[in-house]
Amino acid sequence: MTTTSIIVVAAVVLLFIVLSRTGQSPHNIDLDTATEGDIPRLLMGGHKIDAIKVYRRLHDVDLKEAKEAVERLAAKLPRSTPT
Repeated sequence: MTTTSIIVVAAVVLLFIVLSRTGQSPHNIDLDTATEGDIPRLLMGGHKIDAIKVYRRLHDVDLKEAKEAVERLAAKLPRSTPT
């Protein structure tokens, strides 16, 4: 690994740590104030865990129930093609 790649990796890790401590996820949605409408956006962006967190907060349900509900919703969303 070159010095430049190490610096880039370290910067990405640091950014992730800072954002996770502020309640922000890397997709710029504040998980503490996210709404029902943000759940599909999170899923379509590949952020299933964050979608589950938001669902749990909004519906005051346990992890299993939230996961199942989010997976049902994800199954109804259009599939995106990898780029």
